[in-house]
Amino acid sequence: MATVSGAPVASSLRLPNRRVEHAFFQAMAVLLTVAMIVGFARTYFLAGVFRAKLPNPLIHIHGAVFTCWFLLLLVQSALASLHRVDLHRRLGIAGIVVASLMLPLGILATAEYVVREAARPRVLLAAVMPITEVSTFSVLVAAAFLLRRSPDLHKRLILLATIALMGAALGRMEFLPFWHFRGIAAIRLVWVYTYIFVVPIAAYDLWSIRKLNRATVWGSLFMISLQQGMLLVATSPQWNAVARWMQSWGI
Repeated sequence: MATVSGAPVASSLRLPNRRVEHAFFQAMAVLLTVAMIVGFARTYFLAGVFRAKLPNPLIHIHGAVFTCWFLLLLVQSALASLHRVDLHRRLGIAGIVVASLMLPLGILATAEYVVREAARPRVLLAAVMPITEVSTFSVLVAAAFLLRRSPDLHKRLILLATIALMGAALGRMEFLPFWHFRGIAAIRLVWVYTYIFVVPIAAYDLWSIRKLNRATVWGSLFMISLQQGMLLVATSPQWNAVARWMQSWGI
């Protein structure tokens, strides 16, 4: 430790209390899971999960796999709090498997939706939301996997990846104010609601280390830029061509 006139100089960097850190990330995992359950309560969880009247088995599989991700998030955060790093790493393999299934299932579920709701106006526009969310999720999860040996980066990227999925749940919360927004404005508003979940992460960074963690900065910028950027092309002939191509799959 550096000294001045024999007296130690305290570092200006504030190291986070590990107990508080584990509690924070576990609380975030619980918050995101509760929000997801509330969003899908009426159509899925309170409807009996596997007995819910969903359009077809593909949507049941989609719902089950995405639910498994949130359950894994809860268990993994609990294991980290209990200092069971060994089990956390072993269960991480299951997390990789679940995450790798979510992108193709998200795309297939979107294709099924644009076929089933082909007669509805703006159905091609609406498809941009789930495709963007699962794409953002996949990139952030891949980054978290590559940075798994840097826990501070890894766990923030996992939370941000999960936040990227929250639009579907928040969009179903009828008690939130939507001010009769339609089309792109409605999608943008739902995504803005999801960004609220980033605020506690940024606040925790500023409180614990007196700066924003680079995973918080770059992960949030990537999520927001991709989502808002996709809205700029959501009504373009190019996006309509992609959405109509998914319709042609006839799922």
